[in-house]
Amino acid sequence: MPSLDKSLGFHKVCKYNYFPGWHQQATYVELFINKDIWEKKMNASQRKMVEIAVKASLFESLAIGEAAQPPVIKENMEKHGVIIKYWGPEFLAAFKKAWLEVVEEQKANDPYFKKVWEDLEAFRKDYAVYQSLSSLPRKTGWDK
Repeated sequence: MPSLDKSLGFHKVCKYNYFPGWHQQATYVELFINKDIWEKKMNASQRKMVEIAVKASLFESLAIGEAAQPPVIKENMEKHGVIIKYWGPEFLAAFKKAWLEVVEEQKANDPYFKKVWEDLEAFRKDYAVYQSLSSLPRKTGWDK
């Protein structure tokens, strides 16, 4: 995310910023709670308060996180001379190929990874139907 890159000073050493960030296609926000405490020491009201607070925190983080990016991109371009680029199809295909090789290695060596991957792939296959109907084709002005 450009705002995180800014806090690390990337604009001082990197004059090109490529999108999309293949390394992180999604952000996972998690809260870990001891299961025994959750089930045995917290009552239903306390569990509901935690659930509501976590949801509110997630919604706020997503909204603020998305809203913070455009001004930083603009500043990087106008003030720091950062050039925005979009990964071409050949690069995205190479990234995907390399990632799928890692997936195959992990599936062969880790039964839990295999199970999680297969569950994710089943969800993605089902979701693809909805996504193809609900999203406009993606064309950016940054792919020059």
